[in-house]
Amino acid sequence: MARNYRKEYDNYHSRPEQKLRRAARNAARASLKKTTAPEKLEGKDVHHKDNDPTNNDKSNLSIVSQRYNRREPRLRVDEMSNAEIKKALKKVKGLTKQQMQTLATMPPTQLQIVINTLSGLVMGEDMGSVTGPHIAGTGDDNTVHTKPKKKKVNKRISLIKSMAGKR
Repeated sequence: MARNYRKEYDNYHSRPEQKLRRAARNAARASLKKTTAPEKLEGKDVHHKDNDPTNNDKSNLSIVSQRYNRREPRLRVDEMSNAEIKKALKKVKGLTKQQMQTLATMPPTQLQIVINTLSGLVMGEDMGSVTGPHIAGTGDDNTVHTKPKKKKVNKRISLIKSMAGKR
């Protein structure tokens, strides 16, 4: 099925807010063309660091590859140094040495995605080992009431009834 550009323009690109965003992106590129050598902009995109095309502040603009800039923002991965990768791998809890060696052989971009995923799953906050009466359910607040398990209670009742029946 061929792409219908006319319909795409009518349904999306012709909206006033999209026209403003497009004009702001064009203005950002034009402002960098004035201050940057043309060779540096060739084959590159002007990237808005905060993903807001209407924010054309110089500190918010950078020149990046088209591949990076046109990817979905949540899928972008900033380059990490080898030291940063090793440090991040050490923070991920529960990895064996063999798993760490396997991860170290992956390409850096894939490895960063894996590290980000793992860190979100297992890194969690370290609450430390300090407990006190202010933490509910630690047993230090003297308000913990334990209910006997139903099976144990039923077992005890049946044991008592069997003993009473033997008398």
